[in-house]
Amino acid sequence: MPEFDISASANQVVTLLQHGHAREAAAHLETLRQGQPPAIREALDRFVATRAQAQLAALRQPGAVLVADAASVQPMLDRLARAELPPRFPKSRETEDLTQAQLHDVYASIVATRGNDVAHTALAGQDRVILGLRRENRTTQGGSREGAANFHGKGVYDDRIVVLWTDANGERHAREFHKATTEPTAQYDGHAKTPVRSPGFEDVVTRPKTEGSDVNGDGVRDLGRLADGTTEMLATTHPRNHFPDEFALRPSTTAIAAGANRVERDSNGDGWFDSRDVQGVQNLNNTFKIHRGSKYNTDSAGCQTIGNNEYDSFVETVRGTPGQTRWQYVLTSVAPGQTLARDVENRIPLHPANDPRLPQHPDHALLRQIDARLQAMGGLHAERAEAYGLGLLHEAKAANVTRVDQIVVSNATATRAAGETLFLVQGQTSDPAALRVAVSAAELAGTSIDTSLQRLQEQAMQPPTTAPEPPRQLHAPHLGGR
Repeated sequence: MPEFDISASANQVVTLLQHGHAREAAAHLETLRQGQPPAIREALDRFVATRAQAQLAALRQPGAVLVADAASVQPMLDRLARAELPPRFPKSRETEDLTQAQLHDVYASIVATRGNDVAHTALAGQDRVILGLRRENRTTQGGSREGAANFHGKGVYDDRIVVLWTDANGERHAREFHKATTEPTAQYDGHAKTPVRSPGFEDVVTRPKTEGSDVNGDGVRDLGRLADGTTEMLATTHPRNHFPDEFALRPSTTAIAAGANRVERDSNGDGWFDSRDVQGVQNLNNTFKIHRGSKYNTDSAGCQTIGNNEYDSFVETVRGTPGQTRWQYVLTSVAPGQTLARDVENRIPLHPANDPRLPQHPDHALLRQIDARLQAMGGLHAERAEAYGLGLLHEAKAANVTRVDQIVVSNATATRAAGETLFLVQGQTSDPAALRVAVSAAELAGTSIDTSLQRLQEQAMQPPTTAPEPPRQLHAPHLGGR
């Protein structure tokens, strides 16, 4: 059986759209998706969404889709609109059997939706492009040598860095590095070193050097991280204890000049990066490197680090194109894990008694808590509180959240609008084991009340599940990233 070419297949759909054949394009895309694993289906959608932007925008205008075609075309338009949102984090087993060309296309499609024009141009040539996939963690998190989670603030390697390129023969390649992080760690945080430690930092095992910048004038330096977007990187060196300085990457002067709002800082010292951080979005500087991390410590004060046993392979891979002196690094947060917008197959008719808006429903109190938080936020959150609240209730229950103490939103940065992600919080800032559930605002907005009610009914019929238990209190390279 011939290899399925993701990019070429997407181009077939794009050609149909360019010739005005929307119904045929929708049917062909559906045929191509049939029988393919999720990673390939998602890549197909991303390529079509980016390569046919003009045609899709025209089809979304009122009256552009013929009534006879709407049943097939509208679902395609809705799905392709979601394709440009932060991507799902594919599990390692999903990509291990893909060919090199398919692996390249899965990640190239993410560069297409989340990278800038410079990254697109670099990838279209023979330059090697770096992609970072971020799964958000609290800076206080860490793990023991035995793998037990703790709050010692040494970081966790649960992000992914990928190098992808096309060689001189036109062959596509990609290499994944799974032992990676894109976030800082509390061991370097000033909030762990105050005379009375900030709440939540009591168990952090600190390092001598404090990093960050005091952006809110409280006398405590605030750790930073790169925000989502594309950063041009240049070769530099980085110190390594008991060894010569070694190859690393850092932002170029071009990136710094264009780096307004490219850094997020944890100014309130809760270990998270969100809208509660006063002056929490700042400009880029050149300390945010890509460098080696240790085996049991990410050694990150804001840099992207790759675990000790993978870093040498990363360097060899990223330097593999002769003459390349600049690297485009595309960083994106990944989609929250909810399933809000998925269709409910074989829907069971909604039973009126299963509506959590009814006072006698067992989840009514939790829904009212969520509604109160949304009303307090004002604006669209209050205006759409009924629809949003039902979607958030589904995600709260999926994560075993029993109380919603706060709803906070993500920062506005250079490439993301404020509030693209909502965070349900159970617990207070002072509680290291507070639960935090991320939900995509776009997914909420695209989910009808009826769909949420159906999802909640379906959820209630499933056997109880146990959510992953949150971490409880429970020669190193030099650092970078300030």
